Amino acid sequence: MTNRLEDDPRVLWSEDVLRYRDTDANGHVNNAVFAAFCESGRVQFFADHLTPLLAPDTFFVIARFVIDYRAELHYPGRVRTATWLARAGRTSLSFRHRILTGDTVAGEAESICVLLAKDTRRPTALGAAGEAAARMVVEDA
Repeated sequence: MTNRLEDDPRVLWSEDVLRYRDTDANGHVNNAVFAAFCESGRVQFFADHLTPLLAPDTFFVIARFVIDYRAELHYPGRVRTATWLARAGRTSLSFRHRILTGDTVAGEAESICVLLAKDTRRPTALGAAGEAAARMVVEDA
């Protein structure tokens, strides 16, 4: 399954270094740090593919974020995170994330981002960004 992601140009790969300060009293990387790994991929995905197409008076917020922890991570080390678009709606985008250390899947996550208008703070249509996003959806990954 990960090989399919590696071969798909629509999947963005980001890499993070595990830091000593990422560890907790249990000696493993704290669960909250997994969210930061997903953020690295999601923010880069926006910068590379969507931000140039958005109206300047809009911004994204996270409406939902769910992580499934699969394996512990320990300092020192590195992780690679695959980020891909699973669904493009009228005002929202659903992302999937897979966090790996070597060949081990350490976590999987889903994040749903909603585009808001700055003036109303209400959901607004994705427009051109949505059309571009629809072409980038990776199904059944």
